[in-house]
Amino acid sequence: MSSQAKRLKIFHGSDKLKKKPPHLVIALGNFDGVHLAHQRLIKLAIEKAKKKQGQAYVYTFEPHPVKVLSKVAAPLMIHTLEQKSELIEKLGVDGVIFERFDKNLARMTAKEWFDKIAIQRLKAATIITGYDFTFGYQRSGTVETLQELCKKNQVDFNMLSAQLFKKTLISSTQIRHFIEKGDIVHSNELLGYPFFIDGEIIAGQGRGKQLGIPTANLKTQNELIPPRGVYVCRALYKKQSWDAVTNIGINPTFGGQTLSIETHLIDFSKEVYGETLRLHFYKKLRDEKTFASVKDLSQQIKKDITQAKSLLNKSQDKGIDPLLALG
Repeated sequence: MSSQAKRLKIFHGSDKLKKKPPHLVIALGNFDGVHLAHQRLIKLAIEKAKKKQGQAYVYTFEPHPVKVLSKVAAPLMIHTLEQKSELIEKLGVDGVIFERFDKNLARMTAKEWFDKIAIQRLKAATIITGYDFTFGYQRSGTVETLQELCKKNQVDFNMLSAQLFKKTLISSTQIRHFIEKGDIVHSNELLGYPFFIDGEIIAGQGRGKQLGIPTANLKTQNELIPPRGVYVCRALYKKQSWDAVTNIGINPTFGGQTLSIETHLIDFSKEVYGETLRLHFYKKLRDEKTFASVKDLSQQIKKDITQAKSLLNKSQDKGIDPLLALG
């Protein structure tokens, strides 16, 4: 564990923060995906804290407010809570506050939240948020509201404007859109790192082994999964990275009906049931399809593996870090 990881403090509720850091700088938002814009906002908070010899904390909500207010309209989360914590930790903040979002918090007006949480509980000295942040009952509080409240209470306020990547708005909504249609290349550009899921390796049907191409079947807690198809991946197993080809689908050639995530780790031969694996997605190779024979399927998988190795070799040549080093 790095020195950064050792000093990270995690609080599940603002009421748990008993000892207030000197000059507390709060990075405020939902931070689903911890994408490039989130990274810039958090790094700005760290810079502000260093200048004031204070500490930078991320303040976010768990679960996502929409999951409480309207389950039907709630988006699929890009990452789990644990994954979000890990990504935030890599950026070097001093602490994270996961505020439990429930009906009571939802009924707070913007001013009530600011007075009770930001001022009384946190004694925030600086607040930084994105241009589209809303808070308080029925999302009545805007960044303009927050700026005015900060001004009245002598709290420094900073707003990060809309961030673009090649004319595309960097947002969790846009990233979800790309992932949901299998456009992994563009989702990764906005994330600033390869999209990933974690899973437990479980027993499958053993069809891959019969083909001479063994696969690890994953059971994942991640909500957002790319659509059916074959993907170029890197698998992280026990801190080692393996080139991989992943099939998400129902195995139509074998008459399957249940969705599964099967990944073939290239040049990997161990059986590791019950172990955890992280899959980094790089590109969708093709849609899932039904083949006329098992032989045709086997030949196509071998072509997929060759294509994946070629693409991953090129990414290594460009210096792309498969182990999620955030820039």
